[in-house]
Amino acid sequence: MMTTRSRSVSLAVVCVVALAAGCGVPSSDGGAGPDGSERRSSTAVEGVESFYGGYGDYAGVIEAVHDGEVGAEDLDHPWVVQQDHVDAVGDWDGTMPVYELSPPAGGNHLSVWQTCTGSVYSEPLIDGHAVHSLEHGAVWLTYDPELVAPAHVAALAEKIEGRDYSLMSPYPGQGVPVSLQSWGNRYQTEDPADPNIDAYLDAYILNEAFNPELHATCSGGVSHGAAEAESSGTGAEGHDAEEDRELPHRTAEGE
Repeated sequence: MMTTRSRSVSLAVVCVVALAAGCGVPSSDGGAGPDGSERRSSTAVEGVESFYGGYGDYAGVIEAVHDGEVGAEDLDHPWVVQQDHVDAVGDWDGTMPVYELSPPAGGNHLSVWQTCTGSVYSEPLIDGHAVHSLEHGAVWLTYDPELVAPAHVAALAEKIEGRDYSLMSPYPGQGVPVSLQSWGNRYQTEDPADPNIDAYLDAYILNEAFNPELHATCSGGVSHGAAEAESSGTGAEGHDAEEDRELPHRTAEGE
């Protein structure tokens, strides 16, 4: 398994190649992407918290690390470039990754993602699976069941159901009624009917500027919550879908 530093450097090489080809970073005022798709502004939604510091987005911070402008460990939030699979180590003892944020918005994670094909879960998820979904370009909507009424939960679910590269789950104790996470960004609100919820989904689902693994799938992952995993004894395993992944940086390394 690659170390965090070596994997970060590998990611940087691929990202810089992509930048040279004119892909992977949207312009601040929109425009067309390399495949003709619309490039979306990274600052379109007021109130979004970014954890990329002065580097702006994922591509920017990776390029800065590759160029030696900053060490990955010296970033304000190093987890934005940490993408190791903690359970891929041969002697892994089952310890789950610990995150700076709750809910997390990136960092080392488990090797199988949470299915995120417009998936609405009725129970909390294992963080490490959901973070892997963020790496694939998904947005994870979480709500505190103590702070959001059932009618509002149903309304939120309607925004997610059937919308590819999105998922939703309760997150007890998150401290705010609604939180939306994508890789390196989040938006939190006291109002379950906040129109910025829709705006965030529109702006950040598969946003090239914050998508570490372009074209990676959201299907075929873990499709149950944490409680079912514990009761069945599958834990973080349950599905071996490694062959389903599309990892540009691995292709570049010849893996």
